[in-house]
Amino acid sequence: MRRAAVAVMVGGYAFGGIGSGVGPQHAISDVTLTAAIRPVAKKTTAVPAGRALPAMKTVQFRGYQIEVPAGWPVYSLDKDPSQCVRYDINAVYLGTPGPNQNCPPGLIGRADTLSIGAPAAPGQPSTPVQTDQRAQPGPNRLSPHMNVAPGTIMQNAALHEFALATPNPAFSVTATYGSDPDAMLQMLTNLRQAMSGRAAAGSSAGSAKPTAPAQPNRQAKATAPANKPSSAASQPSPTSTLPPGLVGWWPSPPPSPVGPSPTPTPTPPAKPSPAPPVAGTSGTLAGFDTCTAPSLATMKAWRAKYSATAIYIGGQEMACDYGNLSASWIQATEAMGWSLMPTFVGLQAPCDSFSQEINPSQAASEGTAAANQAVADATMFHLGQGTPIYYDMEGYDHTKASCRNAVLSFLDAWTRQLNASGYVSGVYSSADSAAIDLQTNTTLSGRALAEPQAMWFALWDNATNLTGSPYLNATVWSASQRSKQYAGAHTVTVGGIALDIDSDLVNSAVARG
Repeated sequence: MRRAAVAVMVGGYAFGGIGSGVGPQHAISDVTLTAAIRPVAKKTTAVPAGRALPAMKTVQFRGYQIEVPAGWPVYSLDKDPSQCVRYDINAVYLGTPGPNQNCPPGLIGRADTLSIGAPAAPGQPSTPVQTDQRAQPGPNRLSPHMNVAPGTIMQNAALHEFALATPNPAFSVTATYGSDPDAMLQMLTNLRQAMSGRAAAGSSAGSAKPTAPAQPNRQAKATAPANKPSSAASQPSPTSTLPPGLVGWWPSPPPSPVGPSPTPTPTPPAKPSPAPPVAGTSGTLAGFDTCTAPSLATMKAWRAKYSATAIYIGGQEMACDYGNLSASWIQATEAMGWSLMPTFVGLQAPCDSFSQEINPSQAASEGTAAANQAVADATMFHLGQGTPIYYDMEGYDHTKASCRNAVLSFLDAWTRQLNASGYVSGVYSSADSAAIDLQTNTTLSGRALAEPQAMWFALWDNATNLTGSPYLNATVWSASQRSKQYAGAHTVTVGGIALDIDSDLVNSAVARG
C-alpha cells in the first residue's frame, strides 16, 4: 500500500477557460506531490525565432473543444472500440477504450498524444477514489481515478504525462509527450467549452478524419539490433501564460528525481543481495505477448492454445495503455492457469533513438530508480515478493563500448535493487545486444556483474528451442532460466478471436496463482 500524503499548500489560480464553477484552487489535500509529480510553474513560453506555428484544427467532444495540429488523426473510440490507444504516434483519442483493443505487439516510446474520455469503462466505478485509498489502474493508461480538482492540470514529468480534470465529472483529459512538454501543455490550456454552431461533438472541425499513420514494426532480432522509430517531435507552442498549480494523484512513484543533476544513489554493494526463490515453469510453455492486456473473455478462449503471456506493468517508454490490466484481471487469469511475465518498459540504451534514454553518467542510479518504480507498479497490481519483473531493453549497437557499459551499469543496478526488494530480476532483449552483453561480461568497474535470474531473449528464427544459437551458450542461464521470443508480429486466431502477437517459448520465471 502506498503511504497517504499529508496536506500540501500550493499557490495556484483558476483555469478560467474550462467553464463556470471553477474557482481559485489553493488547498491541495491528500495528494501525492513528488519531485516528478509537481505543480507546473506559471510562466510564459514563446516560439523560438525562425520556428513556424503548425496548422491547427478544432476537435469537439461532449461540450468541449480543443485545438490540435491539423495532421493528427482523430479516433472515436465509441465508434470503433477496437482502436488501439497508442502513445508512440501523434493522435487524438475520443471516448473510452474498448475491452478488445487491436494493438500490435512491440510498440515502445512516447510521442505527443491527447486522450479525452471517460475515466472508467462500462461496468467499472465512475466515482473518484477516497483520499485514503489507492487507485487501481483503469481501462485507460493515463486515467486512473484521480483526486484532481476541476480546472487544474497535473504533470508526471518522469513518465511524460499530463492529466486535466474538467468540471464535467463524466470524463477527463490526459496526454503524453515526447521530449518537450510545452506544446502539449499549451494545447491543454486552450481547452474550452464548445461554442454553439460549431462542429458536432466528437468531430474534427473543417477536416475529414485523417488516415491513420503506418504502424512501426520491430525489425527481426536474429541478425541486427532492433531500432524503432523515435517518438515524433513535439510541435512548437505559441506565446501564452500557462495555468496554475497542478493537483491530483498518480498511481506510480517517479523513476528518478526531476532536474538536471539528480542526487546519485549510494554505490551498490560489492555482492548483490541473494535472489529470492524463483517461480519457474514446469516445462516449456506456449506463450505470446501483445501491447495491451486482452479481455478476460479472450484470455479464456486463448487458454486452449497458450499458457503464458507478458503483461506490461509500467515504465516511461510504455507505448500502450493498460487496457484491461488490473489486480483482479491478474487474479482471474492466474485462476484460468495462465503464467504471467510482468514487464517494465523504461529508459533505453543511449545509442538508440528513443525519447527517453539512459544517461551514461547516471546509469547505476537510474537502474536503481527503475527497479524501485517497477516494484511499486508490481505492488499496485498485487504482485508481491518473489514475482519476476522483466526489464524491456530494446536492441542496440553493443559494439559501442560506452553504450554497452551504460546498459550493463543500468541492468546491474536493476538486478541488485530488485533482488534487495525480494523480486526476481528478468531482462528482455535482443539475443545480439543486452543478452549477449550480460553473458560475455562478468565484471563491471572491478566488481562482479549482477546477472539477472531470468533471460527472455528475442531471436526471430521461428525455432521453438531455447539454445539462443549462435549468440548464447549454456554457461550463464540454464534452460529453466530462459524464455525466447521466436517470432515477431503476426496474427493468430484462437476460438474465433484474433490477436496481433509475438510468439514466445516460456521456461523462465513467471508469476502464477
